[in-house]
Amino acid sequence: MDAMPQSIVVDRASGMLMIPAGKPKFALGVGLWDDTLKPFNAFVQRELLDAERQMRKGLPPAPGTLDGERRLHVTVQLVPRPDNDYNPHAISVAAPPSHGGTDIERHLGYMYDRNLVSLGAALRSLATLTERPLGCRAFVGLAPCHRDEWDEDEYDWDDPEDAVHRVQGAEGTEYRIDGPRLMMPWWEDLQKMAVDCARTVRPEQILGLIGHWTSWEPGAREALLQRTQDEEFIVTLRAEQQVVRVYYQDLCLSTLETGYGGYFDRTIQRVKELGVTATAQAEEHQGALKLLVEDSTPIIAG
Repeated sequence: MDAMPQSIVVDRASGMLMIPAGKPKFALGVGLWDDTLKPFNAFVQRELLDAERQMRKGLPPAPGTLDGERRLHVTVQLVPRPDNDYNPHAISVAAPPSHGGTDIERHLGYMYDRNLVSLGAALRSLATLTERPLGCRAFVGLAPCHRDEWDEDEYDWDDPEDAVHRVQGAEGTEYRIDGPRLMMPWWEDLQKMAVDCARTVRPEQILGLIGHWTSWEPGAREALLQRTQDEEFIVTLRAEQQVVRVYYQDLCLSTLETGYGGYFDRTIQRVKELGVTATAQAEEHQGALKLLVEDSTPIIAG
C-alpha cells in the first residue's frame, strides 16, 4: 500500500477520478439498508465472477481481485446526495458506471455520518470539481460457506433473507459476504490531495473544507434574502487594495481582513496570488454568514 500513488488521478480504464487507496486495516464501513441488500449482493456476485475470470486468464491484478486475506477488491463510486431528507450532506456509495444505469440506480449504501465529519467536505468538493465520477477502492470480506458447519438456529440456508448475504463462485463455492469497506486515505492527506487536484482542474476555486463566521456588511443580509432563499451559495472573493470582499453577484456581503484571529489570512493570500478574484462557498444560517475555506491557519509574520 505504501507504494501506491498519493495523488488523485483519472483512471484511464474507467474514466473515473480516483482517490488512492489507504491501508485496509483503517478501512471505513458503509451503512447498508434492507432495500440495498439485493443490489449489493448482485454487485458482489458480478465482481466475484469477473475477478475469478481474470485470475483464470492469468491477467495482472485488477480492481476486482481476490487477495490472500479472502477480500474481494472492488471500485465504487462516491456520490453526494443533497436529496437525502435525513442529511443533505450525505454521500452515497454506488457501483461504478461500468455496471450501467444512473448513480442513483446503482446506489448500494451510505457513508456513516461520523466519517463525513472529517472526510465529507473534501469528498463533496472532489465530486463537483469535474464531470467525471468520483471513485475509491474498497473491499468485501468473503468467507467460504459449508453446509455442515452452518448454524441452523441462526441461519436458514434456503431463506431468501439469508441468501442475500451469500454469493457463488464460478466453480460453485458459496461465500458469505461482509459489507463494503472503503480504503480511504487519512483525512488530512485527503484534504491536501483535494486541494492539489483543484489547483490543477480549477485553480480559481477555493475548496470549502472548513467554515468560519464573518460579519455582514450593513444591510447585506436583508438584501441577500431578496435575491435567494438558499442557505448555501457560491460567492466571489475579490481583492480590493489590502482587503478581500465577499460578493454574491454584485452584492458585497462581507469584508475579510488579515488579523482578527487570522482565520482568513491564507484565503486572502490565495486570492491575491490568483490575481484579484476567486470563488468559494458560503452559508447563511440563523442570521449568520459562514465562509468555507481550505485552511484557517493564521500566517505568523517571521
